[in-house]
Amino acid sequence: MLMRLFFAVHAGEAIAGQAWRIIQDSGIRRAPWRWIRPENYHFTLKFLGEVDEKLLPSLCDAARRAASRAKPFRLTMDGIGGFPNFNRPRVIYYGIDEGFGELRDLARLIEDECGAIGFEREKREFRAHLTLARVKRPAPEETLEVLRSFPPLDDDAVIDVDHFVLWNSTLTPFGAIYEVIDRFELGR
Repeated sequence: MLMRLFFAVHAGEAIAGQAWRIIQDSGIRRAPWRWIRPENYHFTLKFLGEVDEKLLPSLCDAARRAASRAKPFRLTMDGIGGFPNFNRPRVIYYGIDEGFGELRDLARLIEDECGAIGFEREKREFRAHLTLARVKRPAPEETLEVLRSFPPLDDDAVIDVDHFVLWNSTLTPFGAIYEVIDRFELGR
């Protein structure tokens, strides 16, 4: 059976709660996108795509090797942004302030270990972020203006990263449903 897998750090309640409150308080109701639910907020380390479940043992072993070589770290949030830019975003996100380098280094360890067992390496530069929405069609300028006014998350929006997870993502018409397959403790 094929599973749609990715490695990620869950955003945690402090970050998810703040981001979701800002979205709810924004007054944006008829946007050309669907907001991602806060329970699904995460920082992707490596997207694997469709993977045969027979490969799970070797994939989890690779993740454990990567986790054992990383140390826990703190992650704090930055302001709102958009990919490829904020004038015509395809992704709306909150950026990372403190902990970006550590998250990038963890992603590289995972990338190296997965590459060693035959998974394709990511060709794009690692850009850690907290995705809030994926935009399907251009947003009106007035909606973008409201987005640009989103405040940064405050000092309580912190996560002490001591593990990452392997998630299975099942796509539905109502959004993705995530299931944790395994958890990998940093430094162990």
